[in-house]
Amino acid sequence: MMTRPLIFSLLALVAPLSVAAQDLLTFPEGSVQGYESLEAAAVLQIPVGPYRSGKIDTAKAAGSITRQVWKTPNIKAETLGLISPLRNQLEEAGYKVLFECETKACGGFDFRFNADVVDEPEMHVDLGDFRYLSASKLVDGQEEFVGLLVSKSPDRGFIQYTKIGAGQFVQPIVAQSTKQTTPETELLLKPSLEDRLNVNGAVVLEGLEFLKGSSELSGNPSTALQELATLLAADTEKTVVLVGHTDASGSLEGNITLSRKRADSVMARLVETYGVNPAQLSAEGVGYLSPRATNATDEGRDKNRRVEVVVTVHQ
Repeated sequence: MMTRPLIFSLLALVAPLSVAAQDLLTFPEGSVQGYESLEAAAVLQIPVGPYRSGKIDTAKAAGSITRQVWKTPNIKAETLGLISPLRNQLEEAGYKVLFECETKACGGFDFRFNADVVDEPEMHVDLGDFRYLSASKLVDGQEEFVGLLVSKSPDRGFIQYTKIGAGQFVQPIVAQSTKQTTPETELLLKPSLEDRLNVNGAVVLEGLEFLKGSSELSGNPSTALQELATLLAADTEKTVVLVGHTDASGSLEGNITLSRKRADSVMARLVETYGVNPAQLSAEGVGYLSPRATNATDEGRDKNRRVEVVVTVHQ
């Protein structure tokens, strides 16, 4: 739901055996830290129950807040296989599990968009397959909390680690690892459009401007469209589908029509202005059926009005 100020850490790129968060958790071999943010004195409502009756059951946690996102390459385990070893490590360190849930039991979409979750693409949450866990421990007379959110894309796992406690706030050091980086590490740390498509399969074309309730695309130049055009020109065998999305205002039928028209407008702009081969493009619209934020706020509705590009695979 909320993303705190982004502070990217390039420490701990790839460990030969495993990597650790705050000397507390050890993640699977080859895990890469792609995001970190730190706050000194802050308060966070950490989930200790599911989303129900319009809200998530939470506990008030105060102190310094650390948020990290770790990406695990080539993950074959289910989300249960990701979170179970982390739960075991927390329990071995003296933490008591307060709440643990899986997708529907958490509250599904409503839990995801009302909890404190780092935004895409840093933290990817599959709305059909995620798990959450919160735990606490008394440290020097003050309760310290840990929250874990795990999910996965087709080719990697995602772990958001949140820690709230009395520990000293330390400004992160931004430095390149002395270890030789792998192509996968470079991909995660330098997310071009092609990189993000390879990781997530779909990418929002940011910066597109439509009039409210209209499919008319503004005439402003678009870095996202230029990058997509360059990608398609470099690989003439690659094909993509442009998928339009709307907020939840109005009927589903009307929004599906509008979202398809917006995708059609983007396709026309790519062909007419950027010279993309129309054979590499198609357009679809799904209305408000696949939101990336809550439709209860202006900010959320703005995020939901978008066009995504999805790579298509022909076999």
